[in-house]
Amino acid sequence: MTVPELSAVELQDSAPRTLPPLIRQDRVVVGALVLLALGLRAPNLGRAYWVDEGISVGIASHPLKEIPGLLRHDGSPPLFYMVLHVWMRMFGTSEMATHTLPLLVSLGAVPVAYWAGRDLFGRRTGLAAAALFATNPFLGWYSTETRMYPIVVLLSVLAVTFAWRATQSRRAFDAAAAVISFAAILYTHDWGIYLTVVTAAVLFAVAWAQGDRHLASLVAGCGAVVLLLWLPWLPSFIDQAHNTAAPWAVRPGVGDFFADPASAVGGTLGFLIAPLLIAGSYWSRLGWSSRQRQIVSLFAAIGILTTLTGFVAAQIVPSWTVRYLAVIVGPFLLAAAAALGSSPRGRTMIVVAGSLLGSWAVIGVLLPNSNARYAKSNAAALAQAVAPRLEPGDVVVVTQTEQLAVIYHYLPKGVVYVTPTGPVSDPSYVDWRNIVARLQTADPCRAVAPSIASLPIGAAVVEINPARQLGASGSAWSRAVNNQVERVDTFLADDPALTPTGLYTPALKPKPFSPLDGILLRKTSAQPACP
Repeated sequence: MTVPELSAVELQDSAPRTLPPLIRQDRVVVGALVLLALGLRAPNLGRAYWVDEGISVGIASHPLKEIPGLLRHDGSPPLFYMVLHVWMRMFGTSEMATHTLPLLVSLGAVPVAYWAGRDLFGRRTGLAAAALFATNPFLGWYSTETRMYPIVVLLSVLAVTFAWRATQSRRAFDAAAAVISFAAILYTHDWGIYLTVVTAAVLFAVAWAQGDRHLASLVAGCGAVVLLLWLPWLPSFIDQAHNTAAPWAVRPGVGDFFADPASAVGGTLGFLIAPLLIAGSYWSRLGWSSRQRQIVSLFAAIGILTTLTGFVAAQIVPSWTVRYLAVIVGPFLLAAAAALGSSPRGRTMIVVAGSLLGSWAVIGVLLPNSNARYAKSNAAALAQAVAPRLEPGDVVVVTQTEQLAVIYHYLPKGVVYVTPTGPVSDPSYVDWRNIVARLQTADPCRAVAPSIASLPIGAAVVEINPARQLGASGSAWSRAVNNQVERVDTFLADDPALTPTGLYTPALKPKPFSPLDGILLRKTSAQPACP
């Protein structure tokens, strides 16, 4: 006997004797999907920090009231860092502790996706959405990274779902929940601006086309409230846009517009998963109801237009990278679930996609990997190797400025940090303000030499370098940072007062995503390096 598909409204109106079996069945399936996601993601829970995570932990370690001001040096909104601050106060700053926060958020996205899908078009759509979120490699990768991206995905699901509910129910609760969700995403990541503007524009256009002036006014009013809630952060956002932005980024090409969203949906299998979901949606379209067609079109339009908006904006001010596409993961996966969840053929496509992604993740976990803990960065391994050679007052020269916070996290306290632009008073965060201009004008004789000259004979100097060229070809940041790495490295090698005593290259094979090496030097004379 085939169990009939029930929408959210039908579920609410069903007789009590019909409702419990369906709910119990769905809870078991969703619970199993959460356990599947946990099994796929937990193996990397203790992975060592890389550049961005060091910055996250460093900023969040400051008092709450100082975090918004510190972020003027960084370029991000404050909500994630404030949540992380509270989390670290309770659980500590170890990798296991801070990675548990995004892991729990990524696991919570599975039942939330079920709720959203069921609310949009019934329980089968909800189960399809839960399956897609449980096996999504984007969530898998960032579920064990101390960054805001799983929170962005979760908030995007809540925001667009409540926005849709508000247009259908006209209830104050749904409108308020949508406003809060969009405001929260604006305070979590700047690409939330694109999602917020696009969602409001799409819903307003639909209401206007339908001649529903009351709904258009509701959308405009909710958008105005979101803007009012975001206004306190606007001066900081403008300051960041002028002084920090994303200097490492380059303008994306047309290929990036297609390849990167596919990666956000399907990871390294995106070239296969994205076409599979699109083809399945196309084959299932003839069986769609008018409501289903409207939902699929709406969420797909929000995802596509948000991506397009970010792409166009990145042509003006480079700010494009796959991880920023966290804002479109929710709308795209919900659109796929709504398109495929109600038909046997579509559900088969979701099973195939989920099986491929899950199997690929399992293979990655099971394959022998001698460098699993340091796959993102070997900063922790390098710090552990060199720490016994350091004493308070010794100098650590970090030639790639962005590595400062993660190196500081792992090395013992009391050493002095110097970057190509000079000594650093607080190495727990990175000062991105006008970084390219500061690097272009930096001189080792002014920035590095005084700290070495002040050392006593016998003191240690540790130089920490990137193990490969940095950045995308063509960016001013890439040219500036690589030039300074070379200049400082040459300066230290030629300093007559320093004698190299050791080279440190731990955990470089296989090479991590952000590899580092270190050189230990001892001060053996007082001979000046600069005239």
